[in-house]
Amino acid sequence: MESGRDEASSGSARSSIQKLFNDTRKRLVETGTRNRLVHVNRANTRGNVINIVNERSDDIWSILLSGKAMRFRALGHDARRGDEASDIILAHEMESDVGTDRYLDNQLETRLGPDGLAKKLLKISREAKTAEEEQGVNILYLALGFLTWFEDQTSSVTREAPLVLLPVELVRNARTSTYDLRMRDEELITNLPLQQRLAEDFGIKLPAIEVGEEWRPSDYFSQVEAIITDRARWKIDRDAMQLGFFSFSKLLMYLDLSLDSWPDEALEAHELTRGLLYEGFDVEGPLFGPEDRLDDILPPDQMFHVVDADASQARVIEEVRCGRNLVVQGPPGTGKSQTITNIIAAAAKEGKTVLFVAEKMAALSVVHDRMVKVGLGDICLELHSKTANKKVVLGEIARTLSAAQAIPAMPEAPVTLTATRDQLNSIAASLHMPIGATGETPFSVLSRQARYIGMDVPPPTFDSEVLTTMTRAQERAVSNDLLEFGALLQVAGAARSHPFWGVKALDLQPVEIARLALDLNSGADAAQSLHEALDTALSATGLSPSRSLSAVPLVIETLRSIMGIPSDGANLARSVFAVSDVTRLSEAIDTAQAWHELHGAEEAEFIEAAFGSEAASIRGPLVAGMGSFFARWGSAYRRASQQLAGMLRNPLPKSAAERVELVDRLLEVQRLRSRWGDDEAFMGAALGEDWRGERTDFLRIAKVVEWVAKVSVVRTFGADRCVN
Repeated sequence: MESGRDEASSGSARSSIQKLFNDTRKRLVETGTRNRLVHVNRANTRGNVINIVNERSDDIWSILLSGKAMRFRALGHDARRGDEASDIILAHEMESDVGTDRYLDNQLETRLGPDGLAKKLLKISREAKTAEEEQGVNILYLALGFLTWFEDQTSSVTREAPLVLLPVELVRNARTSTYDLRMRDEELITNLPLQQRLAEDFGIKLPAIEVGEEWRPSDYFSQVEAIITDRARWKIDRDAMQLGFFSFSKLLMYLDLSLDSWPDEALEAHELTRGLLYEGFDVEGPLFGPEDRLDDILPPDQMFHVVDADASQARVIEEVRCGRNLVVQGPPGTGKSQTITNIIAAAAKEGKTVLFVAEKMAALSVVHDRMVKVGLGDICLELHSKTANKKVVLGEIARTLSAAQAIPAMPEAPVTLTATRDQLNSIAASLHMPIGATGETPFSVLSRQARYIGMDVPPPTFDSEVLTTMTRAQERAVSNDLLEFGALLQVAGAARSHPFWGVKALDLQPVEIARLALDLNSGADAAQSLHEALDTALSATGLSPSRSLSAVPLVIETLRSIMGIPSDGANLARSVFAVSDVTRLSEAIDTAQAWHELHGAEEAEFIEAAFGSEAASIRGPLVAGMGSFFARWGSAYRRASQQLAGMLRNPLPKSAAERVELVDRLLEVQRLRSRWGDDEAFMGAALGEDWRGERTDFLRIAKVVEWVAKVSVVRTFGADRCVN
């Protein structure tokens, strides 16, 4: 009976654990149609995707597998609506017979226009690079072949999912200023979310991709077609292709958390799993008490620190070495990466294996770089970075095994370090020893001196013999006397600053004394009026307040010098005065004004879209046409000329030199626009409501900025004179 109850209890516990893991896994997996691995709306061209047309999957696979790069070709053209650029206009569907040569070249054809294709490639490249730097994984793939499927027999909503996903990267081509597509040295991965969805909803087991020497995508498509043959309306578009972002990370975690994937209950029975999820951890007393001295408990010969560590970090390292479970928290810059580096090094010294994981790739890179800098790169194996493909991992393992054959030199015992530590501790103890009955220590005395030095005040000088015997009570009494004396000085002021300092007429008659009161009051009123007038003028001009008659001519001079502010420029001038770097603002406004004038002059020659085009890319072919007759017959020259013609309001000049001259004029406008565009946010914040982007009245603002710069010089000069 007892055995039966134990088995029932064990079965109930496993059921609860299984439910806990299933609930956790459901929060990870995404097999809904919002996942692009389950459903891709290929008709939507607004996302960060590029649809490839007129290509065959097997040919693309062969070209990329050989290590060659492929370029993108725009079949469509860009359109405009009104004054603003609209979406690209796609090319019409191409004829079915496009020729065998088109399939075998290195061009990936799209129905996008040139500008639309360039913008999408730039955005996709940036987002792919950001994702790889932050997460350490590539999520950019070229999808080959799409499965068309339906959620049930009556559904009219078509779903499409990619079948073969080639890991690729976009590489900037410096010569052509475009992007090339290359296949990464990574293994092909089966579409796991689709595999999971088909298994759960239809009982269909999507085969795994197994790449052999003669393998082609069409082989995999044939396998899938054989499985879905009894599904009405389901089909495979073998040559459908799309470049886009696809992520597998959460589903891989979903598969790892399946209890059935771990033999002998290795996952749910693990001590850490039980403690984290359902049993908790036993309370463990700290190794170090609040009053314990680290040096008394942890001698240098028991520490293994490869980078600097303070006392708090050393405590954490020792807790981990002893097998304690703990959480360490701290803001950036508090030494967490140094602590992790020391923990890994100490564990490796003791023959342990450490798995270091982090949400951000930057955290992994910081610790790895520290390990490499201290000469421990051979014990590190990168499993989660842009260089961690199968070939590199195997090479790293081989190199590490080879390096392990060497016997490192063991350092000597830290005898000198221990002696130095003891000497420093002795000095620290002496600094905190009481000085007689004074209640002070050398440390407290030195800290007071440091406080006076930090206040830029010379410390008071007393008889040292008195100080050594002065108690705290005596010190407080002396301090009170000094405070009282200081209060009296604040009321009376310094003797030389008193109004009657130097007066020698002390034998005044009563009548003279009576008149003196009236004269003093009248003089005080006049002085107060002058003081207020000066303060008002000085405040308005920004000069330092000065209560002397010598400041009056300076105020008059300053007020005259700042006359001439442009009309309606008062509010703008206030905004400019608040700018910390008027010189930078002036240079940016001058550049913007130059651009505005040149742009206005060139508007008669170029259409508005030309000023935002990639004009630099067409200059090279046109320059080549200046010196070579054959170059002018080449496709590059003709294509560049066609692009230039589309930018002009007037007919295209006949000579190559005239065409190059037009491009150079356009590039100069773009250069000026780029120069002041770097400071556009700065100018917008500085000018406030007067900033209207390209429609800003740059000439008016330049005059106000020039006036402010002149006034600022006067104010600075005047302030210096007031101070002096």
